[in-house]
Amino acid sequence: MDAELPQIGIEDRVRVDVADWPGALTSSNNGSVLLAPPPPGTPWRIETAPFVDTYYAREAVEALAVAPWLAAGAGGAGVKVAVFDVQWFNAEVALAELGNPQTHDCETQRSCDSPMDTLRPRFTWEEGSHGVACAEVIHDLAPEAELHLVRVNGQTTFENAVEWAIREEIDVVSMSMSFFNNSFHDGTGPLNDAAARLGENGVLLVTSAGNYAEEHWLGEWADADHDGFMEFDGGSAYLPVYLGSGGGSAYVSWDEFARCGRNDFDVRAVNRAGEIIGRAEAVQEEDADDCWPVERISMRADTADWAWLQVIRKRGAGGVKVGVLSRGSELYGATGGSFADPASSIGAFTVGAVRADGYAHNGPESFSSRGPTRSGHAKPDIAGPDGLSTLTYGPTGFYGTSAATPAVAGAIVLALGEDPDATAAEVADRLAANAMSERFTWQDADPDLGAGRARLWSVDAESRRVCSGGGGAAMAAPLLWWVRSRRRLTWSR
Repeated sequence: MDAELPQIGIEDRVRVDVADWPGALTSSNNGSVLLAPPPPGTPWRIETAPFVDTYYAREAVEALAVAPWLAAGAGGAGVKVAVFDVQWFNAEVALAELGNPQTHDCETQRSCDSPMDTLRPRFTWEEGSHGVACAEVIHDLAPEAELHLVRVNGQTTFENAVEWAIREEIDVVSMSMSFFNNSFHDGTGPLNDAAARLGENGVLLVTSAGNYAEEHWLGEWADADHDGFMEFDGGSAYLPVYLGSGGGSAYVSWDEFARCGRNDFDVRAVNRAGEIIGRAEAVQEEDADDCWPVERISMRADTADWAWLQVIRKRGAGGVKVGVLSRGSELYGATGGSFADPASSIGAFTVGAVRADGYAHNGPESFSSRGPTRSGHAKPDIAGPDGLSTLTYGPTGFYGTSAATPAVAGAIVLALGEDPDATAAEVADRLAANAMSERFTWQDADPDLGAGRARLWSVDAESRRVCSGGGGAAMAAPLLWWVRSRRRLTWSR
């Protein structure tokens, strides 16, 4: 295949930024998805499919303690909450368990008005039940909320789902998925623009931080010896990556999304015998409509072992930040800033993960993505418990920021149902202010836990309200978590 074109996998789809392309698989207001590249002359790229942010472990306990709220009569009544997800396989068996929610397919119709057919997923990566588990957690915490299950299997369907949520006046969206390569994961780009639209229209997006703390590297371009190879930690031209049996993949991007093509990089991987086990050689041509500052590399490995990535300058002077995200592999010297999109969005309420067993004293899960973002904004906003019991994954099976996100979203929905005059963002503020943290006085958000471990405040007739008209239960101002991400803020607990 021509090295200038992206490598197309067997289940890859193609995105063109043209609405209503004839014969498209699906369309949004901004683009269309095709099963094959368009005729020459039309810029295209591989459609961004989301990765579910699940991580499996052996121990688990139940999610956030909300029994006092439920005993006091709270249930999230009157609140509309949607779960955006890619995996709804066999959801019908759980619909009664979930209170018979409505389902919406944002691929078959731009309006998302069609119900989902979860028995015949179109792609193999849609066959799991990840979304069902997320919905279970929310329903367990807020059983009286109006629950919507929404099929989102790529950038285009995410755009459709955002417009649907605004149109339907959804209060809270819970999304435990990550998108790669539409931005430098610095809060910009089309996914984050869509997330911002939700916030601007009163919809709170609660999203997973991702599980990439050990799969991420970020640094400035360096080439002290001018040999054309990027130098990583210690001046080495090789970045070690531990591959599982069968191999893995990695995404290398640099911060030229606003003006692509000033640099043209290639990526290759070698094994310990010096053999090349993967190449990525797309051409980044300045001012070209189809220029994209990303290289996607697939690496082959017969057995689990170390391999080494090299970033090679074909053209340009460097002077950029370079980020590496691996999938299912471990990068040596992993760093902060390990968010994808829309976790990096300042308009989203981003959730990290803490083991529920010993929750009050645990630090973040080792895999839970760390802050700040690549643009320096404080993330995550808060942390929630993982290791949750669900029908889908069993009594000890739901882990990762995927599990923590619906737990936090469910707590917000539960509290919002008790104060219809509040907004979801105001409830998120109070949850952040009430979070458990070792820091008594805040100056900057914790790059591991954000505001801290989420917990609901003590329940009584007044404290169930977000703004009770004064006293300790009143919030100082809306969107404190949003403000903390932009400037220094000090408060006392």
